[in-house]
Amino acid sequence: MARSGSIDLYNLSIEDTYITEEMASYIDKEDYKYYYVDPKVKAPEMMQYYTPPESIIRIQHSKKIVERLIFPEEGPYSEKEEEKYEEFFDYLEEIDETLPESMTKRRTMRFLVGNHFKIKNTYKNILKTLEWRNGIRPLIVSDDMKLLLDHGYMYLHGRDRHFRPICCSNTKMLTELDFDLDECVKVGWFLCFYIIDQLLVREKVENWIFISDLGGLSLRKIPTKHLKKFMMEAQEYQKCRIRKFYFFNTTFGLRAIYALVSPFLDKVTKDKTQLKKEAYNDELLEFAHPSQIEEKYGGEAENLTEWWPPRCPSEEYDVDPAHLDIPKKTEKRSKKSKKNAEKQEKSAKGSSPHKPVEANDVVFETVEAPQEQPMEEERVKRPAPRATKDKNCACTIF
Repeated sequence: MARSGSIDLYNLSIEDTYITEEMASYIDKEDYKYYYVDPKVKAPEMMQYYTPPESIIRIQHSKKIVERLIFPEEGPYSEKEEEKYEEFFDYLEEIDETLPESMTKRRTMRFLVGNHFKIKNTYKNILKTLEWRNGIRPLIVSDDMKLLLDHGYMYLHGRDRHFRPICCSNTKMLTELDFDLDECVKVGWFLCFYIIDQLLVREKVENWIFISDLGGLSLRKIPTKHLKKFMMEAQEYQKCRIRKFYFFNTTFGLRAIYALVSPFLDKVTKDKTQLKKEAYNDELLEFAHPSQIEEKYGGEAENLTEWWPPRCPSEEYDVDPAHLDIPKKTEKRSKKSKKNAEKQEKSAKGSSPHKPVEANDVVFETVEAPQEQPMEEERVKRPAPRATKDKNCACTIF
């Protein structure tokens, strides 16, 4: 019987999942495992004390190009960002249009940055995304999607040194199994929504790392239609989410083509993208502790044979202590708890049911971190804007 830790995956209750009332009638009990989130995967205990440094909030690609990846509701934002934000709302007033209340400042700013502060493009992109999301959510896992998840087409494995989830894709699998294009794309979106809704924390962790294992496929055999459709949609509907793209096991021909087109790519895309002949990159191990990476990609974690639901490969994240703000009372209590736990363990010979949870040699209290909530659960901080005139767009986005 399949288990994840001490959880029987085939005997889950709906309370063990993130299934909403709206979704419940469409999902059979035996499929609850696809909507289960391991608590250790959802929110590592150290993450509640983590504060991202400026180098993670904004990436300096060149002297003139800076990419923001963390979007706080109250800021601070740069002078340019604030000016463009006001300019955007001036434009809405000029055309007598508004946005749904769910479009908070941080979400609006994400679209502005993602559209390079082009006001009209930003507005069109927001409306298009709202309409698209209204049609795709809630995303219920189909039979084909279950097979793709169970066979490891896309899966999650660990987090980097800044708690950003690592998403992996086994592209070669698409050539071995015959699946509908739309189902493959939906799996990609299922993973994106799973990450955003369940694994990210606002103003702390808002991005992830993406690994695509091409398995040595030639350009002719790569399922370009699948990849192109998903990448085009991701570019349109996902803004400032991916920190790094790694393409492993690429052929010489593919790398040669990339070398030809890369001079025409923007600086941000080039900085984010790495193509490697082998399934290894030193830079990946600079991003994440080896215990968070599978052996086949140069890490220390065992290669997975069961891919869903995601599991925590290790509680070692190797976070810079300078980025952890641990309250003194908690730290003192943690040290005391650790000593007491060691005494308990010795006296009970390992049978104590209340052992402390350790992470990087520090014991933390269990406090649930504030997740990246769905938009309908948020409250706008600026005066609530009027609803958009397009009724079909009256939905939420991530």
